[in-house]
Formats: sequence, structure tokens, C-alpha cells
Amino acid sequence: KKAVVAVNIGKNKVTSAEDAPLDYAYCARVLAPYADFLVVNVSSPNTPGLRDLQSVESLRPILEHARAGADEGSADRRVPLLVKIAPDLADEDVDAVADLALELGLDGIVAANTTIGHDRGPGGLSGPPLLPRALEIVSRLRARVGADMCLIGVGGITTAEDARRMLEAGATLVQGY
Repeated sequence: KKAVVAVNIGKNKVTSAEDAPLDYAYCARVLAPYADFLVVNVSSPNTPGLRDLQSVESLRPILEHARAGADEGSADRRVPLLVKIAPDLADEDVDAVADLALELGLDGIVAANTTIGHDRGPGGLSGPPLLPRALEIVSRLRARVGADMCLIGVGGITTAEDARRMLEAGATLVQGY
């Protein structure tokens, strides 16, 4: 059986926010031939300024450039494109990303990356503390995007029961890390 290859792409650490769409386009173009699907990551806490790109104003050109890059890099097939968001987004920002994903015809949303809402130093926190918010976000997204869009639920899944809860919240698939 063939493995499914998801490729997570992000801007280079030294790339300015203004030039970020070009980095995403490049990554998508070069990596699309190897991917079963691409995930535009704008939610890693480990790249300075990356999470600032989750605003719809910044995210729109990134997603448009990534789609164009993927199409250019894999002309023989359409590689699905998803966006990965942070659990630290306010509910209205989650809604705005959902609306943008629908408008642009994205194939899905991955929710939610690690949280910076902790007191353990720099970097993202994963594990059980993340599950309640991840469930809330997935449920909110499902209500907003409808039944057809792929939602990958991630964050705090450590048991089979956690995975079941994520599916019940509306996830199409679950991801453990």
C-alpha cells in the first residue's frame, strides 16, 4: 500500500512578510510533484513573525501564490492545498480563515498547531493541554465550512478516545504528533 505524503511548507526564516507569498509559491512549485497534498503552515511558533501571516489580509496572497505554485509544479494533476492554523487564534479569526478557505476553494484546514499560550518558555506546546481548544476549533470550522471540506484535527490527541472525540467534533482525519 502506498503511503500518503503530506508536505508542510512555510516561509524561510529570513524572508520578509511582504515576500512570504513568493517563498510559499516556490516551495509549492518545487514540492508539489512529490506530495499527495500540501499544507501551508502559517502557524509554527518557531519561525519569527510567521503567525502574523494568519490574518486574512496576509494569508490571501500566500494561499493564492501557493495554489499557483502547486499548479505550475504539478501540471499533470491538481495537488490538494490545505492551510494549518494555530489554536491561539480568536474565534472571529478562525471564522475569517474558514471563509477565506471557502472563497479560494482550498481543499482543507489543519487545526490546530502548537500553542504559545503557556508559561514554559519560547516555542510551541503540544500534548493534552491543547485538546480542548483543538476540539473547539474543529467543531467551529465544521459548522462554518460545511460537510464537504477536509478538516484534519490535530493537537492533544494521545489516546483512541481523543481521536474519536476529534472525529465527533467534525474532523475528517486526525493527526498525531
